Amino acid sequence: MQNRKPAPFNVVPEDTMGTTWALPEGAIARLGKGSVNQGDIKVSPDGTFFAVGTLMGLWWYDVSSMSPISLWETKRGMVNSIDFSHDGKWIIIDTSDDVTKVLDVQSGECITQMEGIDAFGGLACSSNGKWIATAAMRGVVKVLDIHSGECIAQMDRGAHKFQSNDIHPLEFSPDGKLLAATAYNPELSRDGQVLNPDTEGMQTYVWHPETGEVIIKFAGRNFVFSPDSRLLAGAAFDETLGDTDRVDRCVSIWDVTTGERISHFSTHTDWVEDITFSPCGKFLVSSSWDKSLRVWDVTKGIQRKAYTDSETNWGFPFYSSEGKLLTVVRRHENTNIAIDICSVEPREKLQTIELLRGSVGAMWFFECPQLTIAYALSNKRTDGKTQTFPILREPHFPWPYPKVAWLDNQTLASTRDYPGIELWDVAQKCPRETLLTDENIYTYTVLPCRRILGTRLYNETKIWDASNPDKPVAEFTAPKEPSEWVRHEVFAPTGDRIAAGSREGTIYVWNFQNPEEPTLLTGHTDYVTSLAFSPDGKRLVSGARDDTTRLWDVASGEQIATLPLDEPRTTMGIAFSPCGEIIVGGMDDEIRFWCAEQLTTLRTIPQSENSQRTYALAFSPCGKYLVSGTWWQRGMEKMAIRLWEVETGNNIHTFWGHTTDVQSLDFSPDGTFLASGADDGTILLWDVEPFINL
Repeated sequence: MQNRKPAPFNVVPEDTMGTTWALPEGAIARLGKGSVNQGDIKVSPDGTFFAVGTLMGLWWYDVSSMSPISLWETKRGMVNSIDFSHDGKWIIIDTSDDVTKVLDVQSGECITQMEGIDAFGGLACSSNGKWIATAAMRGVVKVLDIHSGECIAQMDRGAHKFQSNDIHPLEFSPDGKLLAATAYNPELSRDGQVLNPDTEGMQTYVWHPETGEVIIKFAGRNFVFSPDSRLLAGAAFDETLGDTDRVDRCVSIWDVTTGERISHFSTHTDWVEDITFSPCGKFLVSSSWDKSLRVWDVTKGIQRKAYTDSETNWGFPFYSSEGKLLTVVRRHENTNIAIDICSVEPREKLQTIELLRGSVGAMWFFECPQLTIAYALSNKRTDGKTQTFPILREPHFPWPYPKVAWLDNQTLASTRDYPGIELWDVAQKCPRETLLTDENIYTYTVLPCRRILGTRLYNETKIWDASNPDKPVAEFTAPKEPSEWVRHEVFAPTGDRIAAGSREGTIYVWNFQNPEEPTLLTGHTDYVTSLAFSPDGKRLVSGARDDTTRLWDVASGEQIATLPLDEPRTTMGIAFSPCGEIIVGGMDDEIRFWCAEQLTTLRTIPQSENSQRTYALAFSPCGKYLVSGTWWQRGMEKMAIRLWEVETGNNIHTFWGHTTDVQSLDFSPDGTFLASGADDGTILLWDVEPFINL
């Protein structure tokens, strides 16, 4: 197969991490590679490169070195789904704007562009190069002509009262003549009403791609085609047991030419994890949560070998290019993730890939076993030694966005995918240190004294001081529904309290000296959307979906006032000025300034139609400037971060960079830099000094 190296767009040779590739104007660095949807990491057919579709663009990596080699589609980003053509000549991408493109890998040229194609749930390219299959947000599967975009067929899923994004995976057979997918068919409920009462549960379908006709349908998952496309195997449940709670502990093999099941193996005692055919197609291998790995003789319909002496799961089985049976086994070691490549017979470790837990590398290897296999095959070892990837130490940020806060003028803190809080060296544009490495931190703050407090509100909640991680600052029991607190928690700048708002409108304030008896602030009647303490920690301002904004006395728990609005509006973002004299609120169509003492409106800044939904807010340390971040709406390419002069309300500069909702903003202590975190899974660092008067 021809080695088709991707066109090297936006590469900065001296920057091996890609932090300055395709930077927007005014930005000095990008931290993070962007949020990745499930299934958007694909290895090229020749196994030498892999592509990662993220919400900020399409990254290309060399498999053997795990180094970035190109960055595409940065103008809009929002890449949801990707797949290669069978020969590796094209890559097909789908974006959140419902645009599907067929791109030439070597030149980057767009071969075909289709509008209005929803492939949010995934896409697949047929081996004959004629079709693209798409799974829409609402679970509808279609087959399209790869050149014209014409819909060839829509797949029949039978009774499906409520449609949802429940297709995964979606694959053509190796010969391109059949299309298969697993539909999760969830029961679902809303407001106490069951939406799919007659659901059959998880089903795997095999369709004829030109007619949409169902050839095979069975209650199963983890399907795989045989190399010659004649058979399909999948994990299935044992119909004779009549389990109320279905467990797919069996393996079924179907003849796709007749639609008949030819074998059904029921020896496993727990969920079947992964299945693969041997290269010759005569054998099938299955691994299970019962810690066994079994080899089945497909032609005779019998078990050929069983490996049951493992203390851990056997992982993901695969065959080497020499036909040797190997497995990918994942395990956790303190703050690292180790991925072992093992031979099955004899059972021995050949190679270990070690990655920092929560890093982009760990996430990519976990999400894409094919990447692990491609790496192992391109870096063969037989000595069992460990290999580490310092270049992939960069954290993967948690959903929905990374929260940012400056520790000092050269150090930025951010949340990260489990565990801990990441500290970034701004001058070097790279991670420096991870704090609270044993804790899954969702909310944190950098106090004026530069101490860092972090927590994740849950039933048994602990507040941690990053400088003394051995003992929590406070412990208490939160209400039973932890989902109530997601994204609506805030620490007091005094470092002695944390507040959280509930879906019902109640606000809880825990004092760390007496955390088991929180102060309840009652008055809101709907979901609390925003919270901010005054700089002295004595007052709290809140916005809610009852379209009111309220100011509270923290010590007494009494409401001081409802802040004036011209008409009912939900305040989605809120902040106090550093001096505590001004409160600012971000709403759908305006930014409003209130006097925190007189409780009157000082001014409003209307937001134009193309810049509505201004929610993220932050004052500069001097209090003379405010930045606001916008949320995405259809038709927008980049999100605006606007710099305002507080005294006049003038917009003195606008930065454009993130591809979707800006959620977190913070100035450096000297006011010269700005950090922004967004739903696209990146942090951008901006130089604001040219636009302000310090």
